[in-house]
Amino acid sequence: MKLDIIGSVASGKTTLARKLSAQYRVPFYEKDNIVWERTPDGDKRRNPEDRDQMFRQILAQEHWIVEGSPRDILQESFACCDYIILLDINTFTRLFRVFRRWLRQRTGRESYNSRPTLRFLYANLLWVAEFNQKRTQIISSLSVYGDKFKRFNDEKAVLDFVAGKYG
Repeated sequence: MKLDIIGSVASGKTTLARKLSAQYRVPFYEKDNIVWERTPDGDKRRNPEDRDQMFRQILAQEHWIVEGSPRDILQESFACCDYIILLDINTFTRLFRVFRRWLRQRTGRESYNSRPTLRFLYANLLWVAEFNQKRTQIISSLSVYGDKFKRFNDEKAVLDFVAGKYG
């Protein structure tokens, strides 16, 4: 199994990747953790050589799931994965999740990679809007991958699809 799960902030990519990883015993990786080195002093962007080497090592494995927001880097997985799964969740749900996550992180009920500051909340809201603006372009660029590109509006549909392919 080789899956690349992409979507907007708060679309459910990490939650879905965790579920699939546990169910099929396949390692999953967050693309953010490939781009950013998590340190006690805060996030530090990896240099491109280290980032790319880390990503190539993941892609060389027999099975993997990677997940992340659509970005111009770390797209090598598109060519070698079995499926590119776009979680195309409606805007209201994503905005609700952004606020809920931020509140949970602020109150210590949910762990986080980046500190849940007001600035970070604002950045997440901007990323939701940015995805909406680029959505048509993202879908068009992924369509070149033919049948390996799959677009879903909810997690259950993805779980059913994967069960049908790998179950």
